[in-house]
Amino acid sequence: MMLQRVKASSCKAYTLVELIVTTGLLGVVMVSIVGTFMVFAKGSKGLAAYSEMSQQSRKALELFARDMRAAEDVTQADQYNVTIVIPENSYYSGESVDYVFDEEFGIFSRVEHDKEGNLTSNAILLDGVEQFMFGFYDPLGQALEYSQESLLLSIKSVQIDSEMLRKVSKVEATDYIISARFMLRNRPLTE
Repeated sequence: MMLQRVKASSCKAYTLVELIVTTGLLGVVMVSIVGTFMVFAKGSKGLAAYSEMSQQSRKALELFARDMRAAEDVTQADQYNVTIVIPENSYYSGESVDYVFDEEFGIFSRVEHDKEGNLTSNAILLDGVEQFMFGFYDPLGQALEYSQESLLLSIKSVQIDSEMLRKVSKVEATDYIISARFMLRNRPLTE
């Protein structure tokens, strides 16, 4: 009879050491899975921020290119601002357009005025801009200085150099915009 009791009590069971080791291994696996998930989540946020900046910059450059090609005159030009006059035709109503970079807020905007100088639209084209600069070039492609007295008379093409930045937790997504030079096709050459 004692033999039967020994057999009945010799049921297989996990020891405390086996449970501790299993729990520890399970913890290590869970930590690595959660860590991997977090890395992928941060990566996807960074990719989304970069994609949004890229889309925003493409739209801004397309609009800027359209306006520069249509412009017949430049009335103001400096490092952060260019004002152009667009002729009246089937697409435009003869307005002036300011492209302005606000260094304090990191915003690049397009501000449109009608012939009388009344504000007709104000649109933010780029935000989160860390660095920005307009470059101006004469008909021969030579860079013009901002301090040059004849700057407004000499501009035949304009270039935008910009850097946008988005912070996603501790990761930064950056998009550099170095645009092509946009020729003011309708602006007559001056001597």
